[in-house]
Amino acid sequence: MLWFVLCSLVSSLVVMVVPIVTANGRLPNTTLPLHYDLHLEAAGLGVNDYTYRGNVTIRIAIVSDTDEVILHNVGSTLGSICLRRCRDGVAITHQLLESEPTSELLRIRTDRMLRRAEDQVISLTITFNNTLGEDRIGFYRTQYRSGPKRIPSAVATTHFQPTYARLAFPCFDEPGFKTTFQITIVANGSHLVASNAPIETITWLPNGHKSVQFERTAPMQTYLVSFLIGNFTSVHTLTPSGVEIGILAPPKDSKSLQFSLQAATTLLTSLEEYTGQSLGVRKLDHAAIPRFGNAMENWGLVAYDEQFLVLAPKAHRLQLAQAVLTIGHETAHQLFGNLVGPAWWSYLWLSEGFATYFELVLGADTYPELLPLEESFAIRHMRPALLADAYEQHPLTVDPLSANTPEIETLFDTITYSKAGCILRMINCSIGEEAFRAGVQQYLEQHRNGVVWPEDLYSSFTDQGDTDEPTVEQMFRSWADKPGYPVVTVERLNSSFVRFRQHRCQNQEVTTPDTSSRWFIPITYYTNSSGGKFEYQPAFWMKETDHELVVQLELNWQDVLIVNPRQTGFYRVEYDERSWNGIVDVLASLPALVQAKLVDDAFVLARVGLVGYELCLAMLQKLAKNPDPVPWLVAMAEENVGFLQRVLRSVEFDRFLGGFVGEMFGFAGSVTRSLLQSQALDVAFDWWARLGSGSIGVNGKAESRTRHPSAACLPLSVEEVVEALLSFDDHVRDRLYARLKCQPNESPVLLLALERIRDTNRLTTGKLFVVLESLIKSNPGLFLPATLEFLSTVPPTVVLGSDRFERLLNLIVHEVTDRRQAALVRKLIVQNSAILPVNYLSHAGTVMTSTISWRREQVPKLREFVHNSHMASIYRQEGNEQEA
Repeated sequence: MLWFVLCSLVSSLVVMVVPIVTANGRLPNTTLPLHYDLHLEAAGLGVNDYTYRGNVTIRIAIVSDTDEVILHNVGSTLGSICLRRCRDGVAITHQLLESEPTSELLRIRTDRMLRRAEDQVISLTITFNNTLGEDRIGFYRTQYRSGPKRIPSAVATTHFQPTYARLAFPCFDEPGFKTTFQITIVANGSHLVASNAPIETITWLPNGHKSVQFERTAPMQTYLVSFLIGNFTSVHTLTPSGVEIGILAPPKDSKSLQFSLQAATTLLTSLEEYTGQSLGVRKLDHAAIPRFGNAMENWGLVAYDEQFLVLAPKAHRLQLAQAVLTIGHETAHQLFGNLVGPAWWSYLWLSEGFATYFELVLGADTYPELLPLEESFAIRHMRPALLADAYEQHPLTVDPLSANTPEIETLFDTITYSKAGCILRMINCSIGEEAFRAGVQQYLEQHRNGVVWPEDLYSSFTDQGDTDEPTVEQMFRSWADKPGYPVVTVERLNSSFVRFRQHRCQNQEVTTPDTSSRWFIPITYYTNSSGGKFEYQPAFWMKETDHELVVQLELNWQDVLIVNPRQTGFYRVEYDERSWNGIVDVLASLPALVQAKLVDDAFVLARVGLVGYELCLAMLQKLAKNPDPVPWLVAMAEENVGFLQRVLRSVEFDRFLGGFVGEMFGFAGSVTRSLLQSQALDVAFDWWARLGSGSIGVNGKAESRTRHPSAACLPLSVEEVVEALLSFDDHVRDRLYARLKCQPNESPVLLLALERIRDTNRLTTGKLFVVLESLIKSNPGLFLPATLEFLSTVPPTVVLGSDRFERLLNLIVHEVTDRRQAALVRKLIVQNSAILPVNYLSHAGTVMTSTISWRREQVPKLREFVHNSHMASIYRQEGNEQEA
C-alpha cells in the first residue's frame, strides 16, 4: 500500500498518514481535512420552523498537487463558497462543477493548480440552508408528548452513521478522515443544547435566542458528530477518573434515570480499568431520543431509544439487562471505534466486534446477577452468529468495498457484530486472558486518536513462540478473511485415539459445495478423565492444511468425549453414532451450557441430513424436567423445534411439545426468576399460544388459556402494522409479531400493510426486503404465505433496484415445505430472472425438492418415533385424563 506522510503547521504539528484509495465512489485523498468550524442556527424549533442555516469552514491540507477539492454534500442548498490560502489569506478563484443528480459529491475546480509545497493548507468556507427531516437520518426532527394534555414537543437531533453527516452539512464524510470540530449552535434560549464536547461559552442573543459554543473536540470522524436541541432534563455524576456522566431525557422523574446513570458510570469505570486507557473526552452524555430505535455511539453524546435509559425503579430484569448491554456496547465504542476507529467500512468489525465483546464482558463483571457471561454469550451471540454465517456470504473483512451507502449498510449485521465478538472471545480463550488484555491495551495505546486496519490489531499481540500453535495473526486471518465456519467431525478409533476432520458448514443444497475452505481451529474438549483442563484453552490446533488429523487424547474407552464443550470455538461438532448415543445417555448430568451446545449442534446437523432427528428428540426427552432454562431456550428456538413442528404438522407432536412447554412453565414460573428464566417463560408463553391448546399448563396440567396475555388478542389495524414495521426498534417489531401470531388465519392485515408501505414509498425496496426477512425469520410457517403473495405483486422493475432480493429469496427457498409454496417461488424466480444468477432456478428447485422429499420420507418415521416415545405416552395419558 502506498502512503503519504503529511506534516502540517496549523496550530500545532499534525502528522497524518493517508492511504491512496481507488475503490468505487471514494474521495480521491488529494486533499485532507484538518479542522472544522461548524456554525448552525436552528432557533425556530419551538415555533414549528424546521429550517436551519449554517456555515462551515474547513482547514484542508493539500496532500498532492490537484486542481479540485472534492467532498460530500446531500440536500443542503449552497450559498457562498470561499477558498483561501491559510498562510497569507490570498483568495483562490474557483468554480463549482455540476454534479450528476445521483451524485453525493461536491466538486470545486480551482483556476490554478493547488501545490502541496506552496499552498500547504487552504481554508474552505461554505454557507448553506437546509431543513430538519423526519427520516431519522442526518440532522432531523422528532418529538415527544408531555403533560396531561399530551402536548407535542419537538426535538432536533442527529444520526450520521454510516454516511449521513453529508445530509446535514458539507464535509469529507468518510471514516478514514479523522479531525477536530469546533461547533456553535444558535437555538431557542429555553432549550437544552448539547454536542460532543462540553460547553465553552453561552452568548445570549435578541429574541430569546442563545449561541452555544462548544469546546474543540478530540479528533473524530464525521459520522460521530452529534448535536441535540430540545426541552430535556438531565442528571449527572462524576466517575472516579473525572469524566462527567450525564443522562439527558425528555422531562422525566429523576428516579427513572438513576439506574442508567449508575450503569453508565460503572461500565465506563470498568472499561477504563480493563484497557488502561482514559476516555479522551471530559464528559460523556447519554441521551434518550424519542423513537430513535436503537443506539449510536456519537463521541461524548451517545444517542439511545428511550427504553434503554428511562427505567422504572421496579423495571423487569429483561429491561435492566438490555439497558446494561446497550449502554455497555456504546460505552465500549468510545474506545473501540471512536478513540481508535476503522479506516474504512470494510473493517467495521474492528469497531462492532469489540463493542459486542465488551458489552458482555463489562456487563457480566458489573451485573453478574443479570448477565451470566458464558450463558449470555452462547444465547445472545454465538448461536445467532453460527446460524447467520451458514447463509451469509461475506467475511468479517470485506475488501474491496465501494462507497455505495446501501452496500455499506448491509454490513451492519449479525456477522459484523456477533461473529466478530465470538472470534475475539475465541482468541482470548486460546491465548489466555493476560496475553489478550495486553494486546488490547497495546492496540489502543499505539493507535490512540488514529484510524486502523486489521493488520494494526494483529500486530498488537505478542506471539507465545510455540511453533505448534498458529500466530495470533494467523488465528485472526483464518476467521476474518473468509465467510463461513467449519463442522468438526469427531470419530473415535479406539480407547484414546480420535480422528478429527473439518469441512465448511453449509445450510443449503449447493451445486458446488465449498470443499476447500479450512480454518485454524482450537480444539477444546471434555472427558471423564481430563479433569476439565482442556475445556477453555486448546489441547491442540487443527491447521488450515489439516483436512484430517488423528490425535491421542486423555480418555478411556468408557469415557464420553465432548468437543468444544464451553462454546469458546466458533464451530459445530459432529460425532460418530456410538459417541452420540453415549452423549444422550449422560446428557442430563452435564452442565446446562454444554447441554445447550450439544442440542443446538444436533438440530442443525439434522436439518442438513448429517444426523437423524430421532437423536434430537431423544435429547429432548432426556432434558425433560431439567430445571435449567438454557438448553430449553436453544431447543425450542424457531430454527430447531420450530422447524420440526412446521414440517411434521402432527397433532401428536404438538401434544409432545405441549408437555415440554408445561415443564418450561414449571421451572420458569417462579416470581423471583433469573433473567434466563424470564426469557424461558416468554418462550413458553409464545409456544402455548402457537400450539393453541388449553390443555397445557404448569407441569403439563390443563389450565384455562385465558392466563396467557395473548388470549385477549385485539384486532390489529393496517395503520398499527405499518407503523410497527417501519419502526427502527426491534422490540416494537417483536411485539407486533407476537400480536400477528394470534390474529385469525384469514386476516389480510399484514398483506395490506405491506402493500401500503410499498404504494406510499415509506421504505426503499431494499429496506422493505429487510423487513420481510425479519418477518420470515421470526415465524416462517406463519408469515411465509403473506410474503410470497406480496412479492408476487412487486414488479420486476422495482426489484431491479435492490441488492437484497437474492438474499431474501435464499431465505425463502430454505423455508418452503410443500409443492404449492414451491410453485409460487419458481414463478417468482422466473419473473425476476434478469437479476438472478443463470442457474438460480435450478439451484432453488434442488433445495425445495430436497426439503419436500425429506419431509415425505422422514415425517412418517418421526411421527412413529413420537407416537412410541416415553414422553408422548405420559402427555397423551394426561391429556386423556383431562378430557375424561
